[in-house]
Amino acid sequence: MAMRLRIVEDILIALCAAETDPMPDDVYLDDGQHYAIAAKFWRDYQGETITWQEEEDNRLAETQKVRDSTQKKQKQ
Repeated sequence: MAMRLRIVEDILIALCAAETDPMPDDVYLDDGQHYAIAAKFWRDYQGETITWQEEEDNRLAETQKVRDSTQKKQKQ
């Protein structure tokens, strides 16, 4: 999934590109770039249990959403 990196309230957060509109200074990562970063994360933390949650990042990300990419299209 494509994503955008954006600074919100002085914090760098990652956003779903499908759920947000482009803003000046966003860094856009296409599917391949996102995959490469996810693969690196997997290599770095392979075998470890990830228990931390970035509550402030999640709160800020929610303030940037303009649509929900998980909603199914309604049949017409």
